[in-house]
Amino acid sequence: MIATHVSRETSDKLKQFETLVTAENQLQNLVSASSLVVFQSRHVADAIQLVSLAPAGRSWCDIGSGAGLPGIVIAIVAGGPISLIEPRRLRADFLRRAIVDLELANAEIVEAKAEWVTGQFEIITARAVASLSQLFAMSSHLAHRETRWILPKGRGAKKELDEALQSWQGEFELVPSLTSEDAMIVVAERVRRRGGT
Repeated sequence: MIATHVSRETSDKLKQFETLVTAENQLQNLVSASSLVVFQSRHVADAIQLVSLAPAGRSWCDIGSGAGLPGIVIAIVAGGPISLIEPRRLRADFLRRAIVDLELANAEIVEAKAEWVTGQFEIITARAVASLSQLFAMSSHLAHRETRWILPKGRGAKKELDEALQSWQGEFELVPSLTSEDAMIVVAERVRRRGGT
């Protein structure tokens, strides 16, 4: 079920996106087949809650966008500019078709590894890409001093954060997920390497 606070137009686009993912999933494995049955309550709601943790109108970057989760949903709901970084050609091709079909003028696809991308963003998110420590290492150049990281994690979030704190410092908060009782969202600001400025 789609979150009730979105407009009818937004709700229609989210349903259209589900249709696109379902069709593409026959050609490439974007999401597990079992999760398609609960696409709105699991995938869409999971992405929408990330938007609620960010100030409105900010520039977003979604690393390892894959099926467009959470990136496409953020583009639909948040409305601000977003870059979807996806190095795998077939998935990048799907994302390009999706932003055309959904008429998302605020979204762009960057077909590259995060390490090779230039530019800086106000909000960075990534879902199931790498451990926190690895993620910060591969993409900290995309952040500036005021960047907020909003990173959905599973039940191992605290352990990942403890490991990351050996090499990284900043302001970190663990926010309980609204869609999974075991999951947490790491919200971080002023992330930098220990010993750095």
